[in-house]
Amino acid sequence: MTHETERAPRPATGRLLAPDLARGAMLLLIAMAYAGVYAAVPFGTATAGAAPVDRIAAVLTTLLLDNRAFPMFAILFGYGLAWSVARQQRGRDGREVPGPEIRRSVRRRGLFLVLFGLVHAILVFPGEILASYGLAALLTGWLLFRPDRTVRRAALWFAAGYAVTVPLGMIGLWSMTASGAAAEVIPGYTTAGDWIARIVGAPVTPLYVGFAYPLLLLVVLGYLAARAGLLDDPAAHRRTLGRIAVGGVTVSVLGAVPAVLVTTGVLVPGGATGGLLLALQVLTGVAGGAGYAAAFALLGLRLQDRPGPLAGAVAAMGRRSLTFYLLNSVLVAVVLHPDLGGLGRYVGNAGALLAAVAVWLVSLLVAARLEAAGRPGPADALLRRLVSR
Repeated sequence: MTHETERAPRPATGRLLAPDLARGAMLLLIAMAYAGVYAAVPFGTATAGAAPVDRIAAVLTTLLLDNRAFPMFAILFGYGLAWSVARQQRGRDGREVPGPEIRRSVRRRGLFLVLFGLVHAILVFPGEILASYGLAALLTGWLLFRPDRTVRRAALWFAAGYAVTVPLGMIGLWSMTASGAAAEVIPGYTTAGDWIARIVGAPVTPLYVGFAYPLLLLVVLGYLAARAGLLDDPAAHRRTLGRIAVGGVTVSVLGAVPAVLVTTGVLVPGGATGGLLLALQVLTGVAGGAGYAAAFALLGLRLQDRPGPLAGAVAAMGRRSLTFYLLNSVLVAVVLHPDLGGLGRYVGNAGALLAAVAVWLVSLLVAARLEAAGRPGPADALLRRLVSR
């Protein structure tokens, strides 16, 4: 048997390390992306007058983090949804699940994710992404029951559509950034106006994300990756994953360079040009998300037999991704929100990123304890119960 087609052994749990490892690491990147918003430096914010360490942090986040963690999460979400449907179609526990029941479970998952996301948006972070993924499941879930040709065709149509809508969305974001409004996107907790803004804005965000970011395309790419088994059997797809990792990350970094020049003040574009340069960063994030997912698949393949304590804890967090997505978001808000811990008032981009890393490390210890006790994440278990009813 050749090295290219050698299969990775499955662990005793029946789970491969790669997808869980990728999800756990991705939660760190998402916490870091959220932290910057509390420090008034969301994506696209000019940092020409910031301290040198914050300018360096802005360069690194624009190149490697902003709109790169989100695509990887979306691809993994689509992958997991397609894998779940395929498992049910093959039959589970000796029982073949009827097609209508599987379709209903996909719709229920989407609806409950929307509900979880709306509650999270109102109480914690208005820019959250759970509701967006639930909406994506509702809009694209029917493709999980169609042949590969239909799914590929849908991906092409989504790609063409987002080539138009992403620039439009980023032109709008650029106009907000230029006016300073983008730095004030997080309502407080102390006034009736704050709560009205949270409630009114909660259903708007998933619609904007689905329009201005290539969410549906990314989820459908996850469907295609699952059908190809890229993460189920990374050893058999080692060469393909290597090409995706190198090519995807390279395209992602190069596509983010113009946005770096804009946010650091090297370029001062006028009119719609700034939005178009931000759109290039967002669109090349599709390649970055795929590249990151492929890179973690290869890392998981290397660590599969002996993951070690750190990789094991990261994978444990990834197995409970809903729980720790919510926990990280809550802790980041508690530490940084001006009406709560308030640290976001005093730190720049670099300090916010360090706070997110600290939060993630605390969550990592909790994930390791849950794994040692054999307990699921509470939010994940609740979602499974709601979906399976």
